Amino acid sequence: MGICGFLRTQRTKWRFWQQDRRWNRSARKREIEAEQVLPPRPLTREEDSLLRWILEHGSDEAKSFLPQIERMRAVRACTCGCPTIQLEVGESASLGSPQADKIICDLLGRTARGELVGLLLFQIAGKLDSLEIYLLDVDPRNNTPEFGLPMVETLKEFGAG
Repeated sequence: MGICGFLRTQRTKWRFWQQDRRWNRSARKREIEAEQVLPPRPLTREEDSLLRWILEHGSDEAKSFLPQIERMRAVRACTCGCPTIQLEVGESASLGSPQADKIICDLLGRTARGELVGLLLFQIAGKLDSLEIYLLDVDPRNNTPEFGLPMVETLKEFGAG
């Protein structure tokens, strides 16, 4: 790599650093951080319908987790701008079929803005634990790294055509 390549790399690193700095100082990031310390809230309508779709269209083991959604509560789990949530299942909720793997599903989908996202639904000891949603095809270091939930009609298994 010559001096021009080196300078280009340094300029790119500088831009990412500036964008990260802007996000870390933004009022929206502070709002998201404040959401993490709030008590668990009921699922939003979008979160509820997404979780139901995932479990209803999943394997038999996945379907065994459906009753847990009824009284489920959630807490924002990340400050990067993604809609990842930590799930809290009631003590009296029936346990789903415990699986050797903690991952119940691994899906791909698109948001309303067309962003490609991945979804991982986790369980621990038969209870739903978290819904991880991460960005795949857009640079997460843009000025507004937030993105929404995927539309259920776009969901497909990871690795499926």
